[in-house]
Amino acid sequence: MLNGPPVPPPRPVAGPRPVGPSRRLALTGLLALAGGTLTACGATRNKQGGDGTLSAAKSNSSTYFEPGERTLTPALKGTTLDGESIDIAGLRGDVVVLNVWGSWCTPCRKEARELARLAEKTEPLGVRFLGINIRDSKTSAKAFEDNYGITYPSIYDTDSRTLLGFKRLAPRAVPTTYVLDRTGTVAAVSIGPLTYRGFLPVIDDVAAEKPIDTEAASEPGR
Repeated sequence: MLNGPPVPPPRPVAGPRPVGPSRRLALTGLLALAGGTLTACGATRNKQGGDGTLSAAKSNSSTYFEPGERTLTPALKGTTLDGESIDIAGLRGDVVVLNVWGSWCTPCRKEARELARLAEKTEPLGVRFLGINIRDSKTSAKAFEDNYGITYPSIYDTDSRTLLGFKRLAPRAVPTTYVLDRTGTVAAVSIGPLTYRGFLPVIDDVAAEKPIDTEAASEPGR
């Protein structure tokens, strides 16, 4: 049985298209906050890259923003399912993978073990995973985590207020996954259930980026 309001039918899923300015504009339009409601994705947005490379991941599984094109730094904070306070600003310096999910979401169940595997694999690279659990009960959400081996924390956001922190990239489908670079800026977005093979190259690429010395960059004459 679903928890929370009934979930509308899944939105039709677009086929593969190259990543570029028009692709990013299309994504912005899709995720615009005004006038929409969250829906459950019934299928992946498109097929995962077959060769497990960043090139395939960019074109087939995610929208990837080059470092000079990243403009949105979401402001997110809340209380986890375990009752601990967390603020995304406190994770600056790490690459952060944010996954919007609900135990009532069939695609979330499909990707759950993939996410658990990704979190374990990328932790040594300075990557932190954080879930955002929406429209759920704590009992169902914790049972989901136990069943699928999810050990990273999740903000409990039953009324989806936390999602407003994403502003113009606020998700309108569940699951949605974001990768934030070490400055806290959105580097990639994936809509629909992801796979370990398809999403690992994106995380690896962001984690391998040279950290920006923000203090030096702000000094006069630098």
